[in-house]
Amino acid sequence: MHPRNRYRDKHNFQELLHLEPGLAEFTITTPAGKTSLDFTERKALLLLNRTLLRRDYRLRHWDVPEGHLVPPLPGRLDYIHALADLTDNPETVLDIGTGASLIYPVLGVMEYGWHFVGTDISERAVKVASAIARMNEPLKKYIVVRRQSDPGSIFRGVVREGERYGATMCNPPFYESRGDAEAAGRKKWTKLGRQNSGLSFGGSDSELWTPGGERRFLRDMIRESPAFGSQIEWFTTLVSKRGYLDAAQSELERVGAGEVRIIPMEQGNKKSRVLAWRFG
Repeated sequence: MHPRNRYRDKHNFQELLHLEPGLAEFTITTPAGKTSLDFTERKALLLLNRTLLRRDYRLRHWDVPEGHLVPPLPGRLDYIHALADLTDNPETVLDIGTGASLIYPVLGVMEYGWHFVGTDISERAVKVASAIARMNEPLKKYIVVRRQSDPGSIFRGVVREGERYGATMCNPPFYESRGDAEAAGRKKWTKLGRQNSGLSFGGSDSELWTPGGERRFLRDMIRESPAFGSQIEWFTTLVSKRGYLDAAQSELERVGAGEVRIIPMEQGNKKSRVLAWRFG
């Protein structure tokens, strides 16, 4: 985990239970005798996130409606810190697929004071994310949320003439179908010896899957990026599988990217990476 990540250490659940008694419903005792939460329950993560955002970032209004992804904070915060290391000061960041949680803009504003434009193809996600930005005083001057009306486009239609961005960020949909997403979820919990229907953290279709899956999404993003190279300093995206990098790097060479970087990220047993590129 990134050395500046405030969630590097284990949570103090006694403190959190004092702040949010509702967490008690989801506490469990680990084999090591420690108190933790039952993270197979979506509401457990929702309450935990809400409590942390209230305690650490002064947010008074944050919720994610049923059917939308509840993102674990530590990994999301690692991406924000990785972006800060990559760029001197991006000032304004474009978050592709910001989701109903608006989590990357929330963390980027509160940690670094960046401005954000968040985009999403889901009308409901845009509505909820806009409400989070509007209803929290520390956020409302820093975040704009726009709907991407063309599901086949990534930057076109949301990056406007004359705008400049220090960086983009994206957590792309991983799967080719909702069935694939649910099967992956079941496999995960089976390995942990738990019974679960699959998507304990939730997730709408646009958050979880896209035709062709993550590999095609990365290809489309790379192919579209040269047209916006004069407006965007760094293009970045998470890449879930190392095996996707060879194809992505070949595509970046084909479109004439001037510089490419791969930034490793690791949280516990989970490994991922940020792919970053720029032109000129």
